[in-house]
Amino acid sequence: MPIARTSGSSIWQPALRTVKARDVTTRYRDGCEISLLDVREQWSYSRGHALLASSCPFSSLELMIEDLVPRKSAPIVVMDDGAGTGNNLAVRAAARLSGLGYDNVSVLAGGASVWAAAGFALFAGVHAFSKLFGEVVEHDDAPPTLTADQLAEDLTQNAENIVIDVRPPEEFQRASLPCSINIPAGELLRSLQTIAPDANTPIVVHCGGRTRGIIAAQTLIAAGVPNPVLLLENGTIGWRLSGRDTVAGVGSLRRIAIAQTAPVNGQSGSNFVAASGAREIDSTGLADTIAQTPTRTTYFLDVRSRAEFDRGHHPRARHVPAGQLVQETDQFLATRNARLVLFDDAGDRAAFAAYWLRRMGWPDITWFSLADCTPTMLVTSVDDEPAPALPIDRVDLVTPAAAKTMLGLGDAVIIDLSSSLAYEKGHVPGAHFAIRAQIRAETMTRLGSQSDLILTSEDGARAALASADISEIHAGRIRVLEGGNQGWRATGFALETGPTSMLHSPRDVRRSIYEGSSDLSAAMQGYIDWEEALVETAKGEDYLPFDLPKACGSGQ
Repeated sequence: MPIARTSGSSIWQPALRTVKARDVTTRYRDGCEISLLDVREQWSYSRGHALLASSCPFSSLELMIEDLVPRKSAPIVVMDDGAGTGNNLAVRAAARLSGLGYDNVSVLAGGASVWAAAGFALFAGVHAFSKLFGEVVEHDDAPPTLTADQLAEDLTQNAENIVIDVRPPEEFQRASLPCSINIPAGELLRSLQTIAPDANTPIVVHCGGRTRGIIAAQTLIAAGVPNPVLLLENGTIGWRLSGRDTVAGVGSLRRIAIAQTAPVNGQSGSNFVAASGAREIDSTGLADTIAQTPTRTTYFLDVRSRAEFDRGHHPRARHVPAGQLVQETDQFLATRNARLVLFDDAGDRAAFAAYWLRRMGWPDITWFSLADCTPTMLVTSVDDEPAPALPIDRVDLVTPAAAKTMLGLGDAVIIDLSSSLAYEKGHVPGAHFAIRAQIRAETMTRLGSQSDLILTSEDGARAALASADISEIHAGRIRVLEGGNQGWRATGFALETGPTSMLHSPRDVRRSIYEGSSDLSAAMQGYIDWEEALVETAKGEDYLPFDLPKACGSGQ
């Protein structure tokens, strides 16, 4: 279907507003709303970024921004590397945001290089803020731990020990401990009494590395669960580094059945709901909160399971499981000091998220119960409103069948704007991989300045966005593959795999340690070392809403 242009221009206004690094941290420390967006590709972001920055690559800016920053008048600061290598990405992104109706946009003068020059650290990896907080919790609360060797020995002596992988089902199913069952972290309080009715049964929790396991173990301890609670040191990575194998997880169906039918079990769950600090609001309170959204950034987040969300949710809600919300705050909550409304049924999952987010510095969290909502008050995933119109000119769509004919006759060149990972997993035969933010006139020259182009991507959305950029530097006709690679596959056409034709180096997305590491053991150990070093790395970040351990030189 045609995609209409919204108001605004891609040309930056003459009066470009800039801010300094200290302006950002001061506003955050003072409790004011602030959104710091790093618009470099995720690969560059993961090489070194400001702790407060959310990754919002220019290549996907229009597709991500409404979730990251839902209020158009929220203060946004855009940054890049500051070295001029990104073709002034921050300026281009600020212009695009202005065209989308965001009216309070500034650029961080000097980008990441000036952020570092101001005395702040640049953090490698992703979700560094949440992972730093997890390390602080591990130091301050000190949940009891055991090593992989100790767990293996305990299991030979006590077969009744229960080992719980607290990651989402899809991660559990890829690889977990042979002895683990799967209960995502946010659902522990409603599931544990059913799983372990005997209060003497030891409970061992773990994730893939450190953070989610630390948070899950300390949740059970803070809730007063009577069972002995232990944290498996370094999770599945620690298990692998001890010389033991992981297996595909097999307990998720059992977990789902329990989590979706059980109420909040026992006094521990009820106590934790009360201790979380999240205030329950009724329909009137929710309506009042919604009425204030033009002047107060508010995230409406459904922290239940995906199946529950799909069956019926509030029209404003976005689905983010409670455990992942705590683990990946930068991915879901780009506007710091914003208000959060959490949707749940009994409140235990909302309490899990609220308890930790408040300790992490989020000051205003409420929750709304969906338990008494009638079906007419909710929407299903099928009923959800369509995605908002993308800010581009009407695109020239071509069907997969027509595109296949054109490509077979040599009448067009096809460019794939998918992520490099998606491109390698499957793309239209002959497609050239390219990164939207890095397309220049010389890129087009390599393909033939007069060539007709067909653009594609995973679902066609990023290709449609790129068509507006490329039309400014390419003389030939530009079409967009209808439905993108998904449409090509749905038509019955085959895809080819691998990095067959790369116009740009695949430095767009951060690849996990399990994707292409030549020395997996070294990569796993390096990941654990990175997490454990976060507190030391953050010792100069004087705006943090929580204290760092004194032993790490924070001076607090």
